[in-house]
Amino acid sequence: MVSSNERVSSITLVRVRRLVERPTPGTVGLAGLVAAMVFCVIRVLRLGGGWGTFVVAGRPFTDSETVTGRIPVMAGAGFDGQFFYRLAVDPFTVGLGRAHGIAFDYGVRSGRVGYPALVWLASMGGQPNLVAPMMVAVNVLAVGLLAWVGAHLARDHGRIALWGLVIAGYFGFGVVLGRDLSELVAATAVFSALLLVGRGAHLWAGACAALAVVTREQAVLTVVAITLGIVVFEWRRGSWSAAARAAATFAIPPALLFLASQLAVRHVIGELPAASSSHLSATWPLVDFPRALRRWVDEFIHGMGGGSALVLGCFIAIVWMVGLAVTSDGVQVAFAQRPWELFAGAAGIGVFTLSSRNVLVAPADFRQAYELVGCAWLVLWSGSGTRRLWWAMAVVAPVTVLAIGFRCLVI
Repeated sequence: MVSSNERVSSITLVRVRRLVERPTPGTVGLAGLVAAMVFCVIRVLRLGGGWGTFVVAGRPFTDSETVTGRIPVMAGAGFDGQFFYRLAVDPFTVGLGRAHGIAFDYGVRSGRVGYPALVWLASMGGQPNLVAPMMVAVNVLAVGLLAWVGAHLARDHGRIALWGLVIAGYFGFGVVLGRDLSELVAATAVFSALLLVGRGAHLWAGACAALAVVTREQAVLTVVAITLGIVVFEWRRGSWSAAARAAATFAIPPALLFLASQLAVRHVIGELPAASSSHLSATWPLVDFPRALRRWVDEFIHGMGGGSALVLGCFIAIVWMVGLAVTSDGVQVAFAQRPWELFAGAAGIGVFTLSSRNVLVAPADFRQAYELVGCAWLVLWSGSGTRRLWWAMAVVAPVTVLAIGFRCLVI
């Protein structure tokens, strides 16, 4: 005979289980949006100075007297958000000289117009009093949309929608959201493309990929990888002609837009922006990692601030995720059923391992590895069981809390 206490306990467990399994993709997206808003409100209240502090502008590149919008300018070099701010004021002014009070450091900045173009539209053509808050708003909306996309991807892999939060909650996105950077928009475009390819909407997937490649040039490798995945999948189902049509439908929009934007900027600055600083961001695979790792460990041992612990934590989490993914049965399942996701993950590994010393000296939570970690989750979702998912969370969750909390409170 079941006691009343056992009955109450059983009912409680059922209710908790339903609460966890019930969220729809819309609910998950809303949760991501609200979390991003809370992060931004806490950050602006903690740091003061208004939404312009997210730009993190520095004097070597930003003139406090002539910059449009009168954003705060610090004594140091600042960060990449100041270059996106300039393009958001006017995405058509791509020359290296000073414009709207800001000068570019490298030509590659001129080619990353996807995120600032969205801000320009949201700020009604770059209105000075709207650009800074709209830079934050676009990234907040990107978090919500990415969570919604992640929830749909989780369901397509047979998982509950709540798992979509791990895609939008990548630990590298704290610095992106807190410094007006472009990786959130690029990630939303890439994972939207992956979702749409999985549902056979190749043209719409190509449109998302087009946004990705003009936001971050590293997405070109991902688009190539997804295209190969489409060819493999469609060839198995039919003929080479069907595979070629599907691949072309997906690949032509991003290829044309990327080529057009690169040539347009080259006409102004005299070189292709994607190639202008490639020697600073990429090198031979894993060449600079041993020296960088020694530096991170040395800084951690000598207690050089919380940032040193954060770098090591993020690096360990990435290696852990890749290790879990490549040794799971999800690799075989993904190759058989969703090869474009597996190939996109391989492209992410390529981007990560090619990182140069210039990138690794100040890795900024490895924000560029969002494709790698996100695709590792997709591979794990493709596998059987849930044990590896919880092993992944055991490392990723505390690193995420550390990274997001640190970036929320520190400029």
